[in-house]
Amino acid sequence: MYETRVNLKHLLEDIRDGYVMPIEEVIIVELVANALDSQAKNISFFIDVLEKSLTVVDDGKGMRRIAMKEYHNIASTTKQRGQGIGFAGVGAKLSLLLAKEVVTESKGGHNSRTATIWHLTSDNRAPWKFAVFSGKVKTSRGTAVSILLENKDSPLLSRDFIINTLKKNFLPLFLPAFQQKIFKFIYPKGVSFYVEGEKIFFNNFSPQDPRMFFVKVKGRQRAVSGFGFLAKAEQPLPEEMRGVAVSTFGKIIKRGWEWLGLDVKDPFIFGVVEAPSLAEILTTNKTDFLQDAASLKKYYKYRKAIQEAALPVLTGLGEEILTTDKRKSFGALSKEIEKALFGLLKDFPEITSLLGFKKSASGGAWKEKLGTVVDFIEQANKQKSTIEQTIETKDESALPQKTSSAKSKQKKSPKITIGFETNDNPEILGRMLENTIWINKNHPAYPRALSDGFESWHILLVVAWVLAGFVEQEKSPLEFISQFFSAFAEERQASLFPRRSS
Repeated sequence: MYETRVNLKHLLEDIRDGYVMPIEEVIIVELVANALDSQAKNISFFIDVLEKSLTVVDDGKGMRRIAMKEYHNIASTTKQRGQGIGFAGVGAKLSLLLAKEVVTESKGGHNSRTATIWHLTSDNRAPWKFAVFSGKVKTSRGTAVSILLENKDSPLLSRDFIINTLKKNFLPLFLPAFQQKIFKFIYPKGVSFYVEGEKIFFNNFSPQDPRMFFVKVKGRQRAVSGFGFLAKAEQPLPEEMRGVAVSTFGKIIKRGWEWLGLDVKDPFIFGVVEAPSLAEILTTNKTDFLQDAASLKKYYKYRKAIQEAALPVLTGLGEEILTTDKRKSFGALSKEIEKALFGLLKDFPEITSLLGFKKSASGGAWKEKLGTVVDFIEQANKQKSTIEQTIETKDESALPQKTSSAKSKQKKSPKITIGFETNDNPEILGRMLENTIWINKNHPAYPRALSDGFESWHILLVVAWVLAGFVEQEKSPLEFISQFFSAFAEERQASLFPRRSS
């Protein structure tokens, strides 16, 4: 008999605590992930309530006798960081914390058949031994893991729990569009799941008007680096379906909007995006992405590509958003616009009334008044008219402020604000109401600029075009626009507007 001579229970508990989901869910997810890594096409679950056992069978590559020995070493794995979506056979190993014993059978090719029985007898003893192969694996190759549970009420004995766990964590594998568009290159024959001999489908998953999109990462040889969809639900979504999920090789890694740098307010919008190459930067336990410099560079490169693909779709679904990344860059952009306009005051002094500039006491150079001159605001509230929203933004400065006995110090409102609206007239590039320049997202040029990565330049064009309408009649609006871009070019920040290769 062979025996593992480490504090296995403590080690397994540490691994368990590294997951945010219940241990029963982790066991199913890891057993499936390892089956997929072994190129399984069919994964089956069999429940025996009387025996209190769950058996998971796949038709993957299987293991031969020497690999089966290493399988029982908790610290051993043939996988390396950046490879696959499963972690060191941890599904079976974590089962030791819940089971009387774990029986593993495998066919590894060349007529090899092997089986073992493994159980945890104390904190530091987990004996295992080779056993008689019972024939649970019916295909020429594959693996079967049988978990004989202590608790008759374990969720692992629930058909619904197993099905819900599969759909929650491997949703893309149930959707035909993903197989047709991207998984055909990874799983040529597809992947099928069975519970008690019944094939599992996602029949009740039919989002209204799903918007499909491809993800293209610049610099990669392959034209398509990912595929996804976004849709709007008709009813409130369960927690596990909210936001957008990112998956790799069919396994969902993250959910929500924060990972994508988006602030989507509509709770009914949801979706999934599959990016196979992100498997290369998964952590060792395959539950998150690596945080080293090289991995983050790749992660942000993919995130930007997903943003560019998803933003026009979100706009089409009626969502008014700014990315959190762009809010930061817009702060720098507003300063650059201020400097560019400041440089135009000599030739176009008529715009000083808009910007709040004044001449120095000596009558020489122009000086900027204290406070922000140009700033960005959130989009107009859909429930209110654009004019109402603009007036509210302006009137906020009139609200009572805390004062002291000393001179009140109040932050001055910006003289010009820049916002976004969806105007019913798609021919309007932008307009100015009160002190706000509204950029029309419904103009055909806006979504094109957004998808091509030129949103900031589109903003500049609209600002220049709108303000050109305020120059004196004898002056040329085109000359104003030309000088504005010349002034901006002198002040531009290379980090904000990197030069693009032709």
